[in-house]
Amino acid sequence: MILACIVFIGLLALIVAALRLNSAVERASQRFRVLVGGYGEAGALLDARQRFRRRQQSVEKAVDTGTAGVQSAHRTLSGLWGGDRERGTNIYAGVRAFNRNIGRTVSGLFAPGPKKHSESLEEWRRANDAKHDD
Repeated sequence: MILACIVFIGLLALIVAALRLNSAVERASQRFRVLVGGYGEAGALLDARQRFRRRQQSVEKAVDTGTAGVQSAHRTLSGLWGGDRERGTNIYAGVRAFNRNIGRTVSGLFAPGPKKHSESLEEWRRANDAKHDD
């Protein structure tokens, strides 16, 4: 009879431990799914930003080419009329820098960013660590 009670208490303790372990595994699995989703979203955001930067560089190159064309035309006209061909070099360098800075400022408004409705991984950790402290 005593042996049966000891076995029964042991089995009961084993069942309780198994239920607690199952609960802990489920919480860890849920945290892992959220973590993987967050890293997937971060990777997609990084790819979007890289594509955006390549497009931005392409536009900057086109604007720079246009500025170089205008500069070349002004040099040619200046040379035809006997003026100093190198006179506006600094002006065009300034125009290029101005165009590039304005373009980057304006395009920064349209750069891909994190979704407004999703919380950051750090916010999620703070919220869930407080709930699941064991």
